[in-house]
Amino acid sequence: MWGPSVLTVTLLGLASISNGVLAATAGCGKAGSLNTGVQKLTVNGKSRQYTLQLPVNYNSTHPYRVVFGWHGANDNMDVTVRGTLVQPPGSFPYFGLQPLAKESAILVAPDALNKAWYNRNDEDYAFFDAMLAQLSAGLCVNEKQVFSIGFSHGGAFTKALSCKRASSHRGVIILDGGGPIDGSSGCVDDPMAALIVHGVSDGIQGGRTTRDLYVKRNGCAATNAREPVANSRTPHILTEYQGCKEGFPVWYIAFDGQHWMAPWDGGSGNNGEKTFTPAAAWRFITQFQ
Repeated sequence: MWGPSVLTVTLLGLASISNGVLAATAGCGKAGSLNTGVQKLTVNGKSRQYTLQLPVNYNSTHPYRVVFGWHGANDNMDVTVRGTLVQPPGSFPYFGLQPLAKESAILVAPDALNKAWYNRNDEDYAFFDAMLAQLSAGLCVNEKQVFSIGFSHGGAFTKALSCKRASSHRGVIILDGGGPIDGSSGCVDDPMAALIVHGVSDGIQGGRTTRDLYVKRNGCAATNAREPVANSRTPHILTEYQGCKEGFPVWYIAFDGQHWMAPWDGGSGNNGEKTFTPAAAWRFITQFQ
């Protein structure tokens, strides 16, 4: 739980304060043992991999926020890294966050087994744990500034992580992730900052139910969020819920569209150069200082 007190501690001559808590990890002040590129791990006896993107001019004395990007079903980490699921190809790397985060965040693109986050025997939870441990040991990480963003099946898994790994996350961003799934609805006592983005023509009731789950978790005041009319080609509508527990906002964006990772107002699909989601996601992430 985030407390109001301020604790200042020196670690290898470094200190980082985030919401009043020291956030620097063991990798701070050390020569980085990880570089941009594909990283491999063995988790529960299985070979796993992820792609790492370090900030421009990475500085081992500065604790960085970390953003995990979870791809959808039937895809892989390369889709996240290159942004090739949207048009124009390659204009949406790391869900469009790379151009915004190039100097201030460590970006991670995990790769699913068999192209989906089935999480058999909790193996994908263990994969997340192993990645975060490796990053914290080898890089300077702000452990109070860890986020996950996911699309579709990756969004559904992000919801599950926000419950089962709530203590490891500062917030989550869910893009067309449907309704609550196993592992994402039994943690109403654990607040979690959340941004939910959902198309009104993509089973919108699932998006509303997910939104309401976080509204309840965070103690926000219930309200009927406005939504565009389907096929009206009107702009997306952002609702920032009021009365939430301090430090745990809930944002909800409804857009006129379908199952799109990079929707744009007045458009008819994904466009990485026109989409509003990266700016909204980055504003959501960077409100936590």
